[in-house]
Amino acid sequence: DIPIFIAGVNRHLCRLAGELCQGFHAHPFHSPKYLREAVVPAIEEGLQKSGRTRSDIEITSHIFVIAGSSSDGEELSAMREAIRAQISFYASTPSYRPVMDIHGWSEAGEQLSHLASRGRWDEMPAQITDEMLEEFAVSGTWEELPAKVRARYDGLLDRVGYYIPFAIPDEARWRDTVRAFRGA
Repeated sequence: DIPIFIAGVNRHLCRLAGELCQGFHAHPFHSPKYLREAVVPAIEEGLQKSGRTRSDIEITSHIFVIAGSSSDGEELSAMREAIRAQISFYASTPSYRPVMDIHGWSEAGEQLSHLASRGRWDEMPAQITDEMLEEFAVSGTWEELPAKVRARYDGLLDRVGYYIPFAIPDEARWRDTVRAFRGA
């Protein structure tokens, strides 16, 4: 019996997961409000349609995390800006607009789409306000994160993973690897 998990953002896939699947991967671009008011109710509609209960499905997600060894500092600042950039990219995607809409940030989402369509990627992170960043990401020291994540997602997600910016430790080796694949 192999469990079936699907992923998504919007209502239709959430409902489908509730109806037919054993698991649902909520997109990392979410907020607790979006999970509570859009994702979970749609999954519950699907569960009801198929005569199943919430215990019949696992809801998982990677969550944006801004973490450092102290509550301030260069490490935390760099991670904050990397997450801000990633959120601006996702928020520019029209099919993810409901995540912005539920917070009243439709105009910001439209502006991000406009910038993305013109290749103005460097201007996009500035459109993500501190309020938005706080809504879409959990921040704190590594020691604080477990309690913050539990408080934020209890009853919404059954399993989480951290979505952390990826830093290439040895860029020259990665470039060599890419060149090798291109030459193969």
